[in-house]
Amino acid sequence: MSPNRTESSAPGVEGVIADHLAICDGAKAAGPQGTVVFCVSTDDPAEGKGDLFVALGLARALSRNGWGVRLWPMSRWNDPLPDADVVVSMIESFVPGGVAAGTVLLGWVRNWTERWVELPFLAAFDGFLASSAATAEEMRARYDGPIGVLPIGVDTDLFDGAAEAPRPVDIVTTANFWGAERELQGAIDSVSEHHRIDWYGQNAEHLDLPDGIVHRGSVPFEELPAVYGSAKLVLDDLIRPAKAFGNHNSRLFEALACGALPITNTSSGLAELGLSDVPSYGGETTLVEVVDGLLADDTGREAVAGRLRAIVRDRHSYAARAESFEAFIAPVRSAGRRQRPDWLGWATEVRESLRTAEFALDETRSGLHAEQQRTRNLRSELDQTHARLNEVATRLRAIETHPVYRTLSKAARVAKPVPRPARKDAQGRPKSSE
Repeated sequence: MSPNRTESSAPGVEGVIADHLAICDGAKAAGPQGTVVFCVSTDDPAEGKGDLFVALGLARALSRNGWGVRLWPMSRWNDPLPDADVVVSMIESFVPGGVAAGTVLLGWVRNWTERWVELPFLAAFDGFLASSAATAEEMRARYDGPIGVLPIGVDTDLFDGAAEAPRPVDIVTTANFWGAERELQGAIDSVSEHHRIDWYGQNAEHLDLPDGIVHRGSVPFEELPAVYGSAKLVLDDLIRPAKAFGNHNSRLFEALACGALPITNTSSGLAELGLSDVPSYGGETTLVEVVDGLLADDTGREAVAGRLRAIVRDRHSYAARAESFEAFIAPVRSAGRRQRPDWLGWATEVRESLRTAEFALDETRSGLHAEQQRTRNLRSELDQTHARLNEVATRLRAIETHPVYRTLSKAARVAKPVPRPARKDAQGRPKSSE
């Protein structure tokens, strides 16, 4: 152990969860190496946001190396940041107007590369980390400062289990649905005709899935190792902005660390990770062809999964990422800070005003959507009522045209009523009806 390295809490799932909660609560903000602040969408793990868990993975590893680490969620982006040696922006929408002039400002471009390179304040950053070589190249065309490659990694203390073969579940996926249709949704239909797929993730109620897919809803982050550890195959799915630059998901590393074999929708970016043997689909190769071939060859599949698992655990742990981060940050810290324009503070306020307006608009849209859904439900109920009335009318017409009904109806019309005897009083006179 290096002189600056500190012990983490208990190993395993409980220790990782305890560390995550401590980081979220700000209990690990101080350290002899300095303090690193991660600007994230949220500091609430229950929201299931990917940028948060990536930040927690690297933060936990840095904490063990003697760094203080803390989170700065979107809800506080309009406030001046606390004292920090390094600030890492995890999201392109963060405007760094509250970052002190002497603080190292980094951006970690893990996705949405096209949005990052269009930022009007790129020159205000002291350096960038890119999760793929293609993204780093794109950034170099727009930014003349230090750029390093730092892919997403995996916490091997949490994603540690490799279940004994045979694994009880053939196929799982953990893709969340955030409103835009994913490529996986179209490719998975033909697979579900022959194999059952367990789908975990957010917003299941908005997905229209075929019968062969069982959606089990979202699970807490700490339960994902059990999901991957029980599966033979894990279907991965890079969204279009990530696929364009080979920016792979945490799912790739986490599944492999647990001994499952992922299938991705692109081979781009795998070779630079040492993971070119990860199967992929697209072009002339369909997902169902890849799945059928892998499930038919247990020995071959398990051999590939085992070999790739060893690579991930050796090269792609967050402990390894922390070392790469420290190597990149050392010369950046020793260099002078870049000039940050005065209008960044104003831009931060404007951005937060826009964000507040966007939230209000989203709430309005949500309410409108709820009313539209209520209207659709009422219309559906009305249509069903009309259908039932039409059915009753049809049955009545059938009864009225039936020979028996017509005979009875005719007999009723010709039949004469029997007159009732008139009522009389005691003197024998007719009684009034009043």
